[in-house]
Amino acid sequence: MAREMYGDQVVPRFTLLKGDCLETLKTLEDCSIDSVLCDPPYHLQSIVDRYGDTDSAPPKFGTDGAFQRSSRGFMGKTWDGGDIAFRTDVWKECLRVLKPGGHLVAFGGTRTMHRITCAIEDAGFQVRDQLHWIYFSGFPKNHNIGKILLDKEGTDQWSNWGTALKPACEPACLARKPLEKGLTIAENVMKWGTGGINIEESRFAYGDPCWVGPQNWTGDPSGDGSMSQSIDNINFKSGSIVTKRSPKNNQGRWPANIYQCPKPSRAEKESGLDHLVKKTGFDLNGRKPENVGHLNAAAGTGRTSTAIANTHPTIKPTKLFEWIARLITPPGGVILDPFLGSGTTAVSGLTLGFDVVGCELTEEYWPIIEGRVNHALKQWYNANAQYKLF
Repeated sequence: MAREMYGDQVVPRFTLLKGDCLETLKTLEDCSIDSVLCDPPYHLQSIVDRYGDTDSAPPKFGTDGAFQRSSRGFMGKTWDGGDIAFRTDVWKECLRVLKPGGHLVAFGGTRTMHRITCAIEDAGFQVRDQLHWIYFSGFPKNHNIGKILLDKEGTDQWSNWGTALKPACEPACLARKPLEKGLTIAENVMKWGTGGINIEESRFAYGDPCWVGPQNWTGDPSGDGSMSQSIDNINFKSGSIVTKRSPKNNQGRWPANIYQCPKPSRAEKESGLDHLVKKTGFDLNGRKPENVGHLNAAAGTGRTSTAIANTHPTIKPTKLFEWIARLITPPGGVILDPFLGSGTTAVSGLTLGFDVVGCELTEEYWPIIEGRVNHALKQWYNANAQYKLF
């Protein structure tokens, strides 16, 4: 089928697969996807229910060896219960549809990332690294032990002791599907277009706060104070090492496995959703208007907001996902997100001109995805208006 053109630019396409990703992914062809970028359920609540709560229902032993139990997770959302991100099923499907050498990035919680990573590896992926989104604005879900004991026991021995650190980062697994058997990395890239990561287009611009290290130039391409050296600079007979400063790269610093940016603003979350019915923060976090908990930053999505159309509670920033999409996806490539949520992967990928395929189970989010996608496509047309041929 001929692609829609806008001048001499190919218009990016979006496909929404509605339903359980374990079923909808089966409709995709083998080796048809260039990269996978997703933010699956973290299962922060259900991991406690499965492994530590003595009065919870007995776990069921699944066919893939994982424990399964339906439970309500973050902010009472059923999709955060269960254990789908801890099982190999969905990751095996991602492996099947990815081209050889294709990369996958999947986010997870700091308490549950190990289970997601193990499931990805057990599905057949090669774990390459761990990325970290740093945001600094998290609020600790802390119990003040000293206050509790003072109120109950009249002792202040444990004054200022608590139970939680301030959350300031979320990890993500960076994995790769094995190269086609018998091919080198260069041969695989030539045949499939996948296998490498896009360093030059993903560099950190000098002064961009996405890099939290020193901002002064130190003479190496990463700008982090280290010296750049190659194997040619090492004399193995004498044991000496000759260091040589590399020239400054005008494109920016070599991309790192950390990326700093704030959580998305309400305006970013609501872009393209003016046509949808708005809800209040009370509707979303289950608290009553008179509840003083709304004054606490830990109250939940929207807090006291009165005009919320994007009801998803864990929305990632598009700036972060644009950087990752560009890093792992070849030009003209297709990105898959098996856990699309409110559509951030689609918005980020389409803005950059990539095709995007997304799976989403929750019907509540479908109109939100469609509204955000339509807005992103309008932005793409505006950005590429200069290429329109009249």
